[in-house]
Amino acid sequence: MNWEHIKIPNGVTSIFCNVYITNKNAMNIIVTHTPIVSTLEMQQAYEPLIELGVNVFAFDFSGTGKSGGKEKDFSRDSIVKDMDAVVDYIETNYSSNIHVFGNTGIGGMFAQYYVSSSNRIKSFAQFACVDYKNTAGIGYPYAVVKALCSGLGLLPNLHFTMKPPKYRGYNEDKDNNFYKVLEQRYPDIWKTSSKILQAMLECFVASDSTIKNGVNVPTLVFKTMHDRYFKPEYFDAYYNSLTCKKKLVQIDDTHNSYYFDSITFCTTVYQWFKENQ
Repeated sequence: MNWEHIKIPNGVTSIFCNVYITNKNAMNIIVTHTPIVSTLEMQQAYEPLIELGVNVFAFDFSGTGKSGGKEKDFSRDSIVKDMDAVVDYIETNYSSNIHVFGNTGIGGMFAQYYVSSSNRIKSFAQFACVDYKNTAGIGYPYAVVKALCSGLGLLPNLHFTMKPPKYRGYNEDKDNNFYKVLEQRYPDIWKTSSKILQAMLECFVASDSTIKNGVNVPTLVFKTMHDRYFKPEYFDAYYNSLTCKKKLVQIDDTHNSYYFDSITFCTTVYQWFKENQ
């Protein structure tokens, strides 16, 4: 079998999905990622899954990557609509044995938003997380994030240059070089859409954010000990807030270890999904 590129119907547009099918009755894993490049760029992060006898559906959110739609329409609602469309496609063509792997930072946050909104999947694993109203993970006080959300909601779709925070410490050269390579391939990679930024911030503070409802399916949380964005205590706070069946997996490495050590991440995710299918 080989990777296939398909378009999944989504209203008047379509979703680009990088798909690997083992067989019709295999476990199905949906993979989300931070929507700054196409899922094809992140394939190394989830490719080890194909050695484990599963079907993989890694997609680009509407208005990003190779998917249809317009970036100006990106929102929390569009995240849910996109993921529902992927789930519909899988249920129609394969089975309802569906699990979600929220990967590469914001991909984990957006996947958490969906899983908090839906009861259509069997289990969940996430890299990066949203602890509702705890904005320490994004580096700004709660009041500032609330104000930013209000301001962004009044603006048309703009682009802001938002580079990753500088990092010094364990495996710093390897972690920093990962971003340097991306910047060489995509010089405008850090020009973030105001609509994507707004959706991300609203996950933390919006009064109607489904994040506050919590996740109700078995959830695995990766805790990276040398993460440039999240302190270990942030992962602990989120994990402790979960009331579902849960597991915390500590990774003694940097933020981008999901990419460098993807075999460990994917194997751990698969074992969790297998336990909860």
